[in-house]
Amino acid sequence: MMHKIIITNTVVFIAISAIAELLFPSKLLAFVGITSNLQTAFLLRTTAVALVAFLPSLWTARNIPDSASSRSALFGVATYIFLSSAVDFQAFTQGIVNSMPVLSIMFRVILGMIILWLLLRSTANTYRR
Repeated sequence: MMHKIIITNTVVFIAISAIAELLFPSKLLAFVGITSNLQTAFLLRTTAVALVAFLPSLWTARNIPDSASSRSALFGVATYIFLSSAVDFQAFTQGIVNSMPVLSIMFRVILGMIILWLLLRSTANTYRR
């Protein structure tokens, strides 16, 4: 049950983020202190499309926690979460963005660790059978 709740919430967070990036790229960029133009808005929308592409496999992962495809989806989203947090942290430390992403980075790292824990737990359950 915990698996389903965590993955469902992750899907909701990613979906909300992707929708905001598709519809309001300039406002999201301004929130972190980046001046928007046509190119930056385009790049943010491109990222949103990739996030939307993640959702079906992640949604499936919430229903079948012990399958190989579920573990693959969990690993993929955890990787995305960690790498995007690293990119945001580097942007913050180099002064590219303001301090607004710091809380998001901490939240995403914790979420990524929880997802990895779920992944390890489901893998352990598979090998116990």
